Amino acid sequence: MDYLFTALKKGRFWITPDPYHNDDNIQIGREVKISCQVEATPPEELAFSWLKNGRALRSSERMVITQTDPDISPGTTNLDIIDLKFTDFGTYTCVAALKGGGIPEISIDVNISSTTVPPNLTVPRGKSPLVTREGDTVELECLVSGKPKPIILWSRADKEVPMPDGSMQMESYDGVLRIVNVSREMTGSYRCQTSQYNGFNVKPREAEVELIVQCE
Repeated sequence: MDYLFTALKKGRFWITPDPYHNDDNIQIGREVKISCQVEATPPEELAFSWLKNGRALRSSERMVITQTDPDISPGTTNLDIIDLKFTDFGTYTCVAALKGGGIPEISIDVNISSTTVPPNLTVPRGKSPLVTREGDTVELECLVSGKPKPIILWSRADKEVPMPDGSMQMESYDGVLRIVNVSREMTGSYRCQTSQYNGFNVKPREAEVELIVQCE
């Protein structure tokens, strides 16, 4: 298939703690997996490389580099650290490029250290229920902690209806959902939840904010 254009976009990562332990934290002596995903056009031209603290990393018995089956998760590479040691702490970089070149690479940095911890979500005091008037601009807020801080997904919690932008889920990088020109139909419960993107691949953390839109 001939592509009229080439592109690399939407670079994301996630960290998966040891699947053999019921613990979301990263622990010395256990496995940890770093995954990177990039949307590439054309997909078969995508090539990944890995660095640790800026130096090239090769696949080894303890640091296993793989590419996920394109049918399951396209454009994804994994770095499995089999038996985490203190000396493994540092910044890991996955670099995505197209084999033919011609466009800039995408580099994604992932820090693994003793302060790398799974996320937590809370609603700030006094921010639910949130009372506003029709036509106002309102900000629904969930505080996300953890390191790294993941992308937050917002959706309706009370019914299966689209969000204000027409989608079923809206992404937020800071935990804030901004709605312009609110209407009475937007009254209800909104769910914020952590995604695996740019964070931990663990059970999502959730919280809810109640919005009440009053008539003029």
